[in-house]
Amino acid sequence: MMRIDCKPELLAPAGTLETVEAVLCAGADAVYVGGKSLNMRMHRSSYNLDDQQLADAIALAHSRKRKLYLTLNSMIVEDELPQVRAALSIIGRLKPDAIIVQDLAVASLAREICVEIPLHASTMMNVHSIESAQALQMLGFTRVVTSRDIPLHEVRRIGEGSGLEMEYFVHGDMCIAQSSQCYGSGLLFGESSNRGRCMKSCRWKWELLSPDAQHPTGKPTYLLARKDLCLLEHVPLLLRNGIASLKIEGRMRTAEFLSPLVAAYRRAIDGYLADPIQYTVDKGTIDDVYGRRIRDFTTSLAICNSGPASVDTSGTREPRQFSLARREEEVIPPPAVPVPRGTVLGLAVHVGSAQAAEAAVQSGATAIYLGGDYFPGTSATITAAMIADMAAQNRQHGIRTALLGTRIADEQDLAEWRWMLARLAHNRDLALGVSTLGSLLVAREAGFRELLADFSLNVANSQAADELSTQGTTRVTASLELGPAELAALAERCRLPLEVIVQGPVPSMVMQHCPIAADAGTTPDDFCTLDCHRRGRGWAMLDTAGQRHMLITDRRCRSHLYMARDLCLLPHLADLARMGIKTVRIEAQHDSAETARVLTGIYRRAIDRLAAGEAVCNDDIEAIASATGRPQSSGLHAIQPVV
Repeated sequence: MMRIDCKPELLAPAGTLETVEAVLCAGADAVYVGGKSLNMRMHRSSYNLDDQQLADAIALAHSRKRKLYLTLNSMIVEDELPQVRAALSIIGRLKPDAIIVQDLAVASLAREICVEIPLHASTMMNVHSIESAQALQMLGFTRVVTSRDIPLHEVRRIGEGSGLEMEYFVHGDMCIAQSSQCYGSGLLFGESSNRGRCMKSCRWKWELLSPDAQHPTGKPTYLLARKDLCLLEHVPLLLRNGIASLKIEGRMRTAEFLSPLVAAYRRAIDGYLADPIQYTVDKGTIDDVYGRRIRDFTTSLAICNSGPASVDTSGTREPRQFSLARREEEVIPPPAVPVPRGTVLGLAVHVGSAQAAEAAVQSGATAIYLGGDYFPGTSATITAAMIADMAAQNRQHGIRTALLGTRIADEQDLAEWRWMLARLAHNRDLALGVSTLGSLLVAREAGFRELLADFSLNVANSQAADELSTQGTTRVTASLELGPAELAALAERCRLPLEVIVQGPVPSMVMQHCPIAADAGTTPDDFCTLDCHRRGRGWAMLDTAGQRHMLITDRRCRSHLYMARDLCLLPHLADLARMGIKTVRIEAQHDSAETARVLTGIYRRAIDRLAAGEAVCNDDIEAIASATGRPQSSGLHAIQPVV
């Protein structure tokens, strides 16, 4: 039964001590702040609090019987683990009311160093399901800041099903991409959006290219520029859905900007609770908040998918451009170095059909991955019987077979995941790949014992890998955003077999927003003509540097935008072998059986050459580009020198 008499927490941001004071005076029940490092707002050095300021902020909040939460919510790389330990020791002494966490390493170390301080799961943990919340509860979390890509009624079900407090963003800057699933900034600039340094490629000008119009036909616009969220008019709906904490975004905003905004939400909450029968939205307050806006407003996905209404294609109110589109680097062979003789690298190939799987096996793959997101028009039908037969046959030849889950896992995704796993329950030849903690929980409960943590879990340090191991994971895929030095440090200390994606289309972002539907003036939540499927494959987005980015819509109407160039680490296989990487992986899900055969054969021969003490043949890069029809890049290996 819904209740409307439970007072939610009003949670305000602050980037300075002055702002902490201001938002408390404006009526915030709690404030969240960041330290000088390891948080998700790192663009301005003058913001965020040093240790003394943090102590003062906590004392100030507590003197007024309010709360203060600390964000330690960056993705952590291996060499930062000592810094995390030191930070948690200080936090243990200062005693904020909670720590907001993205990386599992922080959660694990916090339970060891300052166990008495509650853990809140950052929105960067991308929680869409009861199962993900339950998994976090087992890890010691008391609150979840849910994904910003699910509606309020789903948040209510997650809270009711898990027993955890639900926190929800109600106002401020919004990412167009799913939280923690945007890699464009990290891969192009070496500035990771998961580490608080997003260069915001979503706010570039883009041009949508249909399959039958592959050349520029119009003027580029800001197709992915999400408007700011504003749920001030919907406070009653927030309360009815049991949201425990209403969160305002804006730790880089001034006290002058935040104070009236916090006061407006304070009045709305108190006014509704005082008399829900007579409550109406105050027009003067709405006018004041609207007049102070940075961008125009949207309700985004809180109530329904707002589609084209959620983006501002004009870009007229965009306050700052963090970057401009630039050309992605081509494949850059590393300097000649001695080849590690006797190299043994496993070769996994992710394919989209049984025919492609057979071609990869015949060409030398040691592992075959099927499934993942299903893309109508590009993915072949994969049945439980086919998977079981393939796994049994492959096992006879010492070849692993894994079924991958979807990158995003909401209630429907996990219900369908359970349906498939029930039909494979007696197949002990099969491994599973998981991209969320909820998927991992379901796979473990279904009795599967060989579990791969896929790249979407953003594993960047050995402590996080260990934490996943305690949850049943038996091998792990490295984060896509690790440069060579960071990858080497992880490989040196990771106790699980480590896998690295070395070839194929690299996702820039996955979005609940559909640019194709928005261009047609509709939304997947309304009647949709399904242009994404009806007009065939070949949709793309063109950036202002003239690069074409593949755009594919999955069966759940999520949009997958890829980097302009495929990743190709063929020249770097010797480096990966020296690091101790156990398996390299080709992403060929969108490719034909013939292309999968060519790619697998090239990498098989390269690995065999390394095993014989010979150098990799870099001339094969041209053969890869010819087979895929796509340009190639060394990714972060082209940005940073190999160590």
